[in-house]
Amino acid sequence: MNDATTTIAQIKKHIQDFSDARGWYREQNAKDLVMALTVEAAELAEIFMWLHSDAADSVKGNAEEYRHLREELADVFWYLCRLCEHFDVDLAAAVAEKTVKNAEKYPAKS
Repeated sequence: MNDATTTIAQIKKHIQDFSDARGWYREQNAKDLVMALTVEAAELAEIFMWLHSDAADSVKGNAEEYRHLREELADVFWYLCRLCEHFDVDLAAAVAEKTVKNAEKYPAKS
């Protein structure tokens, strides 16, 4: 899979199939999914916690930290997709709708 050729629907199906094979959907509920997403977001933030703002981009130059960053981003996206599946949210449509709302709230400067 890669961003250029994989759709959000394919990723959501991949995650659902993986989770179904392990029986995770039987126990899934909104609260636990949101809590898991929050924990994973905190683990992502932890990578940058003690870095000065000027040094934050240096994570990409450190192979181990970059691997860790990719893993935590994947975990955050994983639970975001599981929440979308749980609530039957079309993420692409939600992003498009939110973009319209944000464009009204924050108009582009001419």
